[in-house]
Amino acid sequence: MSRRAALLAPLALVALLTFACADDGNVVTIHTGLDPEPDAELIAELDTDGDGVVSREAAQAAAEEAEREAQLEAERAERDAARTAQDAAYRALLADAAAVAASFPGGQLLIGDVRANIVESPVTLMDDPENPTHEEFVSRLTSMIQLRLAGVALDELGFPVDISLPDAEINAQVQAHLEGPFEEFAQQRAIEDDPSIERLATPHCVSALAVTSEADAVAASDRVQAGEPLGDVAAAVNLPGLTETDGTIGCGQPFDLFGGGELALALLELEPGELTAPLLLPSAASPTGELWVVLRVDSLRADATDLSSIGPFAGHVLTEAMSTYEVNVAPALGAWNADNLRVSLPILP
Repeated sequence: MSRRAALLAPLALVALLTFACADDGNVVTIHTGLDPEPDAELIAELDTDGDGVVSREAAQAAAEEAEREAQLEAERAERDAARTAQDAAYRALLADAAAVAASFPGGQLLIGDVRANIVESPVTLMDDPENPTHEEFVSRLTSMIQLRLAGVALDELGFPVDISLPDAEINAQVQAHLEGPFEEFAQQRAIEDDPSIERLATPHCVSALAVTSEADAVAASDRVQAGEPLGDVAAAVNLPGLTETDGTIGCGQPFDLFGGGELALALLELEPGELTAPLLLPSAASPTGELWVVLRVDSLRADATDLSSIGPFAGHVLTEAMSTYEVNVAPALGAWNADNLRVSLPILP
């Protein structure tokens, strides 16, 4: 607690209870009963005009300020004590090589395992690998848990991994699966979950009607749906420079043709030969600043579907599987967060 807070706290109590020697309702003469030296210091601090009299408001404000400072000091002391206790618990645990740092399906990591790993492979700028900070230890523990959960998930999905081996060997097994057959497995899993993924990876051959108003777009679309060749209609109505003369845009995956916007997504709803509803886009190429577009999928190049162009999928599938596992971490170290697959440090008050 600061000297001011220490001096004002007793003043505030006495001022509120006993300083009524000279009170006209607005001012109060201070009689604190304290030793002369601190009494004089307090009076000098509060009595700015030196007449030995201060207002009730000033005395109350001093009391409130002293209370705030005392509260802040108490909170700081509580946080410091919590940090000290946390560090003591961490250091005590760190000294027990046989203690369990974390357990997870199929295995556990001991304090000694993590410490040995840090010493064997210290990170750049680590001051003392033999005595890692709490943050350094938890960071390495997180990496070791993640690696083993990846191995457990792969093994359960039919891609064997032996997590009893040293980390380098576990990692080699995991990477071999991720870069090999597991990616194909993950692709199929992704398509089962969302069939539109396969369409996104398939080249679409597309033509378009591109005009300046919604009415013109509707009229042009109606002509095509009535049987008139789209190429003939496009040649008659399309704004120049946006498509080929016959309305052809070209072939490519939807996002390659149109980016990630409305036009690309609209293609996913179409079968070959079908038209979209008129779609509005801003366009400097149009004299009105508006471009109304009707798209048609002329054909799908299923023979050229390339899922790798929108992948990889292995990491996503593996992360989803890893997030389902229960992990228990020694409380002195922190707690496992399944949402981000990390160990979080203990939360201080």
